[in-house]
Amino acid sequence: MRLLFIHQAFPGQFLHAITGLLARGHEVHAIGAGEAAFVPEGCHYHTYAVVQAQQLPAGLCDPGLELCLIRGERVAALARALAQQGFDPAVIVFHSGWGEGLYLREIWPQALLITYPELYGTPSLLETSDPDAPPLDIGRRQLLQRNNLVSLAALANADVALSPTLFQRNTFPAPWRSRFQIIHEGIDTERIKPNHQQVFRLPGGRVLGSADLVLTYVSRSLEPLRGFCRFMRALPELLDRHPSLQVVIVGADDPSYSPPSSHPGGYRGAMLEVLGAAIDRDRVHFLGLLQRQQLTALLQVSSVHAYLTYPYTVSWSLLEAMACAAVVVGSDTEAVRDVIRHGANGLLVPLDDTAAITAGLDAVLRDPAAHAHLGLAARETVLRRFERQQSVAMFCDWINSLLVQRSIR
Repeated sequence: MRLLFIHQAFPGQFLHAITGLLARGHEVHAIGAGEAAFVPEGCHYHTYAVVQAQQLPAGLCDPGLELCLIRGERVAALARALAQQGFDPAVIVFHSGWGEGLYLREIWPQALLITYPELYGTPSLLETSDPDAPPLDIGRRQLLQRNNLVSLAALANADVALSPTLFQRNTFPAPWRSRFQIIHEGIDTERIKPNHQQVFRLPGGRVLGSADLVLTYVSRSLEPLRGFCRFMRALPELLDRHPSLQVVIVGADDPSYSPPSSHPGGYRGAMLEVLGAAIDRDRVHFLGLLQRQQLTALLQVSSVHAYLTYPYTVSWSLLEAMACAAVVVGSDTEAVRDVIRHGANGLLVPLDDTAAITAGLDAVLRDPAAHAHLGLAARETVLRRFERQQSVAMFCDWINSLLVQRSIR
């Protein structure tokens, strides 16, 4: 079978599916914007020219939407060239977020077209009582609705849709939900697993191990949407109560989802300024972004992992922490409740209650051994619901069943 995957930041969410399909002997091609972060051996990778926002004319109502339309045109041009060379995929899978799949149906009308619409954005997902988060003004509300246009166009053109979690599917309007199949991309639990012998070296040279008291926080960006400001406000009391505590924070300063901070140092700079001397900089470590192997090592030495987020997509870092049997204190929001049950495989706390966040983290730090069973149960959850090989098998079986249904019609 010949398949085509499309993702501007290839491989994105498709890595495990692609490697699994290649291992099964299928021919896999991919399209991405410029050089890929990683291309699995055997995958034929094609590129289109990267679109830069600064190349756009001034005065556009929504430059982001314009970029989606341009990406769609560039991917269509590349697709037509491939089609003229005889490339005719049976299945096309594309992320809908950047407009890349807008014009594929007319180029390959017989292909099974699968869209991956990550989330349907609504103001209710992003509204918060967080005093450190900028208000969701009318401009941001309108931007959310415009961002949905591309995903809805993709849904209208595709045969079916793929979503990693029930929560993400349910963000879409009810009439569209029957089009979705829920299959998570999977976590590599053979590599991401507990290791009590692991050590993690901080930039200053200090080495942390399983005997140390370590609080971890991981996010692509240090921003309100991922609970960063709430987390920071919990630290002074935790640092005071636990003199040996080391806090390790992973994430970039530039926001991914939240609006930019007015502080020149981003949300990190803003919170450090607000909290001042209450944050012991010798025990609170900001590491930026880590390589995969480093991140796994950090999660393996974590005594407790904080995962605080608005009702948004569940991060890979949460599932990876659970796979390492870290004890997770998460925000009591719908997306997290889809993965963690309070008192069974982790602890849940209200996102808008700093005192409750502090109390939840403090409870684990006071007696990590008494909470270790939560980490073990968390790993079992990942093995049961998110294990990579299982996810890949489900994905392949689903595609085969769809193709069989099409051949019967």
